[in-house]
Amino acid sequence: MSVEMAAPPPIAPFEGSGPRPFWSVMLPTYRPDPGYLEQTLRSVLEQDPGPEAMQIRLIDDGSPEDPRLEKLVERLAPGRVEIERRATNAGMAATWNAGVTAARGHWVHLLHQDDLVLPGFYERLRAAIEAHPELGAAYTQQVLIDGEGRRRRLMSHNPATEPGVVADWRRYVFEELTIQTPSIVVQREAYERLGGFRPEMRYALDWDMWKRLAAAYPIWFDPTPLACYRRHNEGASIDFFASGENMAEVRLSIEAAKAYLPPAEAEESARAAMCHYAGDAVDTALHGLFTMHSPRVAAAQLREALRFGVGWRIAPLIADRLADGIKRWREDRRAAP
Repeated sequence: MSVEMAAPPPIAPFEGSGPRPFWSVMLPTYRPDPGYLEQTLRSVLEQDPGPEAMQIRLIDDGSPEDPRLEKLVERLAPGRVEIERRATNAGMAATWNAGVTAARGHWVHLLHQDDLVLPGFYERLRAAIEAHPELGAAYTQQVLIDGEGRRRRLMSHNPATEPGVVADWRRYVFEELTIQTPSIVVQREAYERLGGFRPEMRYALDWDMWKRLAAAYPIWFDPTPLACYRRHNEGASIDFFASGENMAEVRLSIEAAKAYLPPAEAEESARAAMCHYAGDAVDTALHGLFTMHSPRVAAAQLREALRFGVGWRIAPLIADRLADGIKRWREDRRAAP
């Protein structure tokens, strides 16, 4: 039985007149690290096709006044980047929705303040979109990087070796998320049709959106690694993971997403997702213990793993994820300077 949730907030159709850019690159920020934000902005500006083809806008979610932000933007690209400062901190969903609403472009890219795009990201995805106008979204393989920008591993599990429409979208969107926000672009009209990001969610709000998109539109995947997701300063995440709130929200998202699929498919996908994310909770427990050095995180995440209702399958899941975790830890150690 699916969980009833409030309708997502509406996204009004664009009402401006005159020519519109193809892209709207929207950068939500809150207390941004100037060094990371500079790398993020440079990664976009180095691919900038000009204001006729790309809107670039920074939306700050009520950070304390800091003149360094405006100075940074003006130094990198005088007059090129729009800046919107929101008066109060409204949270991630509200800021993302504000970015989508302010987008003039036909396609919207939400790029976090410390993530990156690599050369060719916009060019390759635009070529795919123009060749396949039926698409609602398109994404690329993404790379996990650390605070120093070192590449750790590829993040998408999609095994495709050639670009194309995602055929097994239930598996790679509903059952095991293979999309990180910096790697995906979405047609603005799709947001207008499906609504924005749900403000009641903090952890799975992007996953909920990608599931709604995949159920309604074809989605394109390019296996070329063209986006980077940065993981750093994880001390700030300890309380969030130690509460188990992240995995509780994942279970809520799995149940709510049953409404997006026919009943038989919904139950099958929900079972697969529960098993996959029980394993993810084990992963996070290991990460909490060995990387974050927090027994509280490890205990909470193992507790949450048991709440996914996978029964006896939790034992082999723990064994498999422990083996994978040790392998990744060794790879990271070899990659470290």
